Amino acid sequence: MAEDKMIYHIQKGEFVPIKDPHFKTGDSYVIDLGQTIWIWLGKSTQVDEKFIAAKTAQELDWEHGGKPRVDSCLEGEEDAELLDALGPEFKIVEGDTPSMLTHVDTSFKPVFRMIRVKQDGDEIEYIEEKFSRESLDSNDVFVVVALMGEEAMIIYNWIGSKARPKEKFFGAIKSDYIDKEFREAPQTITIEEGQETGGFNYVFKAHKDFEKNK
Repeated sequence: MAEDKMIYHIQKGEFVPIKDPHFKTGDSYVIDLGQTIWIWLGKSTQVDEKFIAAKTAQELDWEHGGKPRVDSCLEGEEDAELLDALGPEFKIVEGDTPSMLTHVDTSFKPVFRMIRVKQDGDEIEYIEEKFSRESLDSNDVFVVVALMGEEAMIIYNWIGSKARPKEKFFGAIKSDYIDKEFREAPQTITIEEGQETGGFNYVFKAHKDFEKNK
């Protein structure tokens, strides 16, 4: 593995840099390759660790100015790019580092919502859209809600290149209103069309994985 690549192991709610790419089947890891940030999930990973891994990847993406691509893989489904970066020392071993939680709060259900903020005449409409990257429209503003767990809660205020000032204003208000619906304060990020970060793109993959595994 190249020296400029970083591996983080999720341990009791914290991400800890490690040197050797020896991954446990019950743990989550984040691998920062510069242009790509990978989330690796062992087959027995606890749900809280998955959420913290997603949050860690989002934070690293933000530190890099939103330029990297953020992706994830399950144990045994590693991409060739990831395997090449980890090198011949990469191995998977049985094991599980104690989770941050003594029990997993199964009452929390991930929330994924996409709301179009559209001006019709002098009126503003809020329209629930299918949660998909393809639903975005340059003419409007979209509030993209990705509440993946108490440690990974993000609201994106996406502004289309042709969005009108009133749509931008009420999009910000809608984002703030949704933020206040939740006891835990989600992070709210405004993104202009064409400046999407890897973290923003990742939430759509996270949604697909959630729907597939329900």
